[in-house]
Amino acid sequence: MPYRFECPLGSCQFVLRSSSSDEVERLVRAHARLSHRGRIDPADIDRGTERIEAA
Repeated sequence: MPYRFECPLGSCQFVLRSSSSDEVERLVRAHARLSHRGRIDPADIDRGTERIEAA
């Protein structure tokens, strides 16, 4: 399932594919830790993540 994420910590966004929303959350947390040297609130993960419907 494809997901789009817009990061509230910077002007970055990315698309990722995963069958697990838990994996999406782990990848977003890793992005925040590595790219912004910080943490991201779970509510911000939910707000920034959009599930993209397959056409």
